[in-house]
Formats: sequence, C-alpha cells, structure tokens
Amino acid sequence: MTETPSTSTRYMQIFLGILATLAIFAALKVSKDVMIPLVLSFFCFLLFSPLLRRLDKLHIPRIFSVTFVMALLLFIFVGAGWFVIMTVDTLVRLIPFYAEKVVSLDRLVSSRVSTFVDLPVGASFLSILPVNWSSLAISSLTSISNKFLSVTKVATLVYIFFLFLLLERQSVIPKLLAAVPKSKGMKVAVMFERITRQISKYLILKALISALTGVLFFLTAVITGLDLPLLWGVLAFVFNFIPSIGSVIITTLTIFMALVQFAPDWTSVFYVGILTISTQMILGNIIDPRLQGGQLNLSPFVILVSLSLWGYIWGIPGMFISVPLTSVLQILCANIKSLRPVAILISSGKSYQRESAKQKALERYLRKQDKLRRGEHPSAEHMAKAENDEAVNDYNKGDFILPENFGDKK
Repeated sequence: MTETPSTSTRYMQIFLGILATLAIFAALKVSKDVMIPLVLSFFCFLLFSPLLRRLDKLHIPRIFSVTFVMALLLFIFVGAGWFVIMTVDTLVRLIPFYAEKVVSLDRLVSSRVSTFVDLPVGASFLSILPVNWSSLAISSLTSISNKFLSVTKVATLVYIFFLFLLLERQSVIPKLLAAVPKSKGMKVAVMFERITRQISKYLILKALISALTGVLFFLTAVITGLDLPLLWGVLAFVFNFIPSIGSVIITTLTIFMALVQFAPDWTSVFYVGILTISTQMILGNIIDPRLQGGQLNLSPFVILVSLSLWGYIWGIPGMFISVPLTSVLQILCANIKSLRPVAILISSGKSYQRESAKQKALERYLRKQDKLRRGEHPSAEHMAKAENDEAVNDYNKGDFILPENFGDKK
C-alpha cells in the first residue's frame, strides 16, 4: 500500500515530536541545578495558594500576607535544617550501640538458620557482606552533613524564586490574556487556573495524609518503645510523598529497626509491623483514594514510569514531584489538539470504561425496546436492570476534564 503525503507528514511529525521530547528531557537533566529550585518554588507557591486566597478574601494587605507566608516558609526551612543536623548528630553517636544490636541479631538469625541448613562454624550473614557496614553507615551520615551547604544553596534559591512568584501572582492571568491572541486567551487562562487549583489540591491533600501518616508512625514508636520516634514520624511524612515506593521503604525500614532493637522479643516487632502496615494500608489504599478521587486521573503504570523517569532526570527531588509534574504535562497535552491522544493514554481510563458500560447498557435497553415494539415482551426485571445500569454509570464522575468541558466541572 502506497503511503499518502499526509501519512508521511504525520509520521514525520511524530518522529520530530519524539526527538523534541528527548531534547527537552536532556536539557532538564543538564540544567537541574537551576530547574530544581525553580520547580520546587512553583510547587511551594501552589501549596500556599489556598492560604493566600483566604487572606485576600479577608482583605489583608498584600504586603502583610506576603510577609506572613514568607516567614512561615522560612520557619519550615529552618526547622527542617535543625532537625536534619540534630538527627545526624544523634545517629552518629548511636551507631556503636546499634552495631552491637545488629551483631546480636545476626548471631540469632544464623543460629536459627543453622538448625535447618548446615552452615560452617562461625559463619554469619554479616560475614558475607564485602563491606564494613558500620563504617559505611557513619560515612553516609557524614556525607549528609557535608552536603548541607549545597542543600542550603538550593533552599535559598527556592526561597528567592518563591518571593518573586508571590509578588507577581496577581498579574499572571492579565499577562496571559494580553500575551496570547484573544481567541485563545481565555482558554489559556482557564488552563493555567485549572493547573494551579488541581495541583494545589493534590499537594494539600497529600500533605495532610502524609502528616497523619507521620503522626501515626510517631505514636507507634512511642507505644511500642521504638527508639527515635520523632525520626520515624518525620521520615514517614517525607517518604509518603514518593508514590508507591515511599511507603514501602519507610515501612520496611521501621520494621527492620524494630528487629534490630527488640530481637529476640518478637512481640514488640510484631506490634510495630502490624501498626505500620495497617497505617499504610488504611491511609494509602482507603482514605487517600477517597479524598483524592479522580483528581489527577493518572494510570498507576504511568505513575511508576514517571517516578523512574523524573528520578533519573532530577534524582530524589524528581521522585518527590513526579506525580504533580506528570499531571501538569497531562493537562498541557489535553489542551494541544495534536497531543490529546497522549493525555488520554496516560490517564487511568476509568471514564472510558464507564462510557463503554453506559453504551452497552443503552444498546441492551434499545434492543429490548425493539423487541417490545415487535410484540415480544421482555420481563420487567430485565427492563429495570437495563435502566438501572444506565443510571448508575455516571460518565462525568471523577473524570479528567478536557479543555472544552472546563466550564462543566470545577
């Protein structure tokens, strides 16, 4: 079959689009020293946007609202820095104590395994490791302290970018309307507003769920007697921002530390495991999905891919902001006609499943109506079921909103 000129042009556009995407990702990776603070400042701005809107509704002068928010962010940065320094100092001092605990646990596990498998005399799991894990732990903690200056530089850039975003937040929409043609100005403004509100809602709900997770991990450590309860609470709060993998990492780490501290008292280890796993299951699989609903409507597979991709491009900061970044890309693709298939492919697809079910229910209903007109009488039960299926399948419930439907649902 001979390809038409339009088909060849289409293939060329796809090829050029792939090359442009790879070039953009390469540029983002090369410029990460500037882009990471800029993107983090933008997400800080989205996180504080509801508070700023509330202050505006209270008719508080802008200078006071900006000063209050900047002071609040400075307090968070200083508190986080103080917590990191104190925690690293405490862990460095406790390494020898935990080293003895790990050796005792290794002996206990080796003795239990030797009852089932013949092990050489004096063999242990730690002896298999080719490195001195105690020295490695100390050097890792020391490297964190050495990187504190670079982290401070990033935080300073975030703080400065955030200040200028606050100062210009009321002029963004007017500038967008003036910068683009009138026919597209309102569409661009609505798209920008939807991005800010959608990502802002996601960040706030995620922060609340993460805070509740941190509080429950802290209480678990206090109740069971696990050392450093504040550390486990803060780590649970931070790692909960990394989708899927973060909750697994912090839960595994907490249970491992319970093994190191409490073994051979398996009861305390069991309580720590049950409480931490239950916390993640209830908050991560029940409460968080109910609160978020279809807010982002991203495929779970796409979330994992974006986690790996942004982690490769920007490291750990990229993993933390991978989900909102992918959601922003989805909204942008939905507003560009040629890229709308990309927005559909990376969505969860629930709306299309509901549409398919609705169409099938309508087809069944019409077939039964046709039989009724021809003298065939379907049962009342079948008619009621068809009508019920049609009513239950709500096409717009939690859907990703395409540009032409922005006005239908906020």
